[in-house]
Amino acid sequence: PPSRVPARPHALLERIVGNVGGAVCGRCLERGGGHAMSARVEWLLAVRLRQLGDVLAALATLRALKTYRPERRIAYVVEAHYAPLLHGLDFIDALPAPPRGGVRAWGAYLASVRALRATSAIDLHGSARSALITLASGAPTRVGFDVDGRKLAYTIVEPRGEFNDGVRIPHTPIVWGMNLARHVGASEPERIPPQLMVSDEARARVAEALAGVGVASGDIEAGTIVGLNPGRRVPVKSWETERFVSLARRLGAEGRRALVLWGPGEEDVAQAVVQGAGGAAVLAPRTPLAGMPALVASCAALVTIDSGLKHVAVCVRVPTVTVFGATDPREWHMGGATDAALWRGLSCSPCRRLVCPFGAPCMDVSVDAVWDALRRVLGRSGREASA
Repeated sequence: PPSRVPARPHALLERIVGNVGGAVCGRCLERGGGHAMSARVEWLLAVRLRQLGDVLAALATLRALKTYRPERRIAYVVEAHYAPLLHGLDFIDALPAPPRGGVRAWGAYLASVRALRATSAIDLHGSARSALITLASGAPTRVGFDVDGRKLAYTIVEPRGEFNDGVRIPHTPIVWGMNLARHVGASEPERIPPQLMVSDEARARVAEALAGVGVASGDIEAGTIVGLNPGRRVPVKSWETERFVSLARRLGAEGRRALVLWGPGEEDVAQAVVQGAGGAAVLAPRTPLAGMPALVASCAALVTIDSGLKHVAVCVRVPTVTVFGATDPREWHMGGATDAALWRGLSCSPCRRLVCPFGAPCMDVSVDAVWDALRRVLGRSGREASA
């Protein structure tokens, strides 16, 4: 189909990146096989560097691309710490992660991207770095969003937002990704991202770590562990600590136990929930991002704010209850029948602010509402009877 907005790549940018990427770099290897990428096969380069929810949402687009043309190989560019989450997905053939910094390292990396000789490239991110990588690919068809400056890297551009009388029409990242993917051929995607597979080895490691903090493997198998993810102290996205404490106590009274999850910069909030809940809650062990799917998979359900961990839970098919505030579930609730979104939908929401002058009334969701939603998703998943 024709582009909605015509794009003209800057000739000087083409010339500079073409010279940088002219050398063949053998360090960019095919995922799993360890063989250099061949110029005799068709490759598509997809770029979504960071933000966990976006990285996972893009998987629906990538699988739709692979389904449409199975013989086409897909290289997915994400930052290195996300790559372990994506190993084992049969619709991704390579994960060429960019370097953290350094002119020499970036020169070699762009050369390896050029050596891929992709026939098409999609920039699902829209940042300066992702646009540079897309341009460096030298792909004849390069698709990205209509962002000032960066759109010069693409041959086809799509609007980044859709509006009706000045009001933004909410769509999920899957929809926006498919707006780009349609230009290179893609099947209809599913509503939720593909499932991440958790190996038996990863489950065993997590079970051992949980045993170290007092969570028995029998409790995991019985489905009595419910994850809580309070996240950071960001008022417009935080559900009050006292409410997480109250929820944990209810779980304890019903014969369940709360496992409070945390990541970098979130341990103090998680500790406050555990201390307030007494024996009804336990602090999850320190877990790297690569181990989070297995940790979340040990839970019967997850109660969370809108965060990357919510999307991990959806991708390992663990039921979720998500409290939304400054963000819009019509954009960020990519879940199924066992995933519930609670949102007050105030006139000022979604504002996407970090600080609210009104005290974040959008996050004033009662414990009763969350508890009822939790019982519903547990019931739909067949796990409610244990509570």
